Amino acid sequence: MESEPSQRTNDRQDAPISPEQALAGLNAKVVDSNELMDGSNEILISHKGAVYRLRETRSGKLILQK
Repeated sequence: MESEPSQRTNDRQDAPISPEQALAGLNAKVVDSNELMDGSNEILISHKGAVYRLRETRSGKLILQK
């Protein structure tokens, strides 16, 4: 007898968390993405000799690529 594949979903994984939730118990600086992107949909970030590309998708999500 074959069983059906699991249909489990994790709504929490897709839901954005608030800065307060992300920083609970942490000592980290919060930077607003609008301030960081400064009206652009893509920026380059230099980090330890490597360049990373941070871009905003059409759906408003952020993607960081090396």
